[in-house]
Amino acid sequence: MKKIVLLLLAVGFAWGLKAQSDFSFGPKVGLNFTNISNTDANNKTSIHAGIFASARLTEWVGMQVEFLYSRQGIADKYKENGATVKLKGRVNYLNLPVLAKVNLYKNVTFDLGPQFGFALNAKAKTKSGGTVVKEKLHDLNFFDLSFALGVSYEPDSRLVMSARYYLGITNVFDADAFGSNNKNRVFQLSLGYKLAS
Repeated sequence: MKKIVLLLLAVGFAWGLKAQSDFSFGPKVGLNFTNISNTDANNKTSIHAGIFASARLTEWVGMQVEFLYSRQGIADKYKENGATVKLKGRVNYLNLPVLAKVNLYKNVTFDLGPQFGFALNAKAKTKSGGTVVKEKLHDLNFFDLSFALGVSYEPDSRLVMSARYYLGITNVFDADAFGSNNKNRVFQLSLGYKLAS
């Protein structure tokens, strides 16, 4: 039911943008480089994919809404009792960024705004020697709020390239279980394609 509500919200945003004269939409994919604050873990490289809808509101300002599946989390490698241990923790999200796009120069925009994230699940995989242990992580917060800052470049009328950093505001996991500071940190590189403009 929650997924249906989220989809309806995204469609509603897109429909509202479509009323603008300069409207475009299409798919986008890209890479995530993620971590969680207050950990000693390394960045985890993963993916995101989804759709976007954007509209120019004035000569200098536009708006873009996205509906993305995003894999986030941490990766770590360390020694324990003489053995190398590899840890991968993953949290899967449905994310809804709502961004203002400020035109900086020709086809370059500065993008900023909130992202509303909805956690699907969290998993961890630990490998030590030949032993692999998989487990489901609990105490996951369903709602995640982040603030996005980035730039986009449109080399032609169809392609959109963007780089964006998300600063988590809310905790990924319950503070009592994982500490008072465990927020998402995500750097994204994306490529989008306008199906209509």
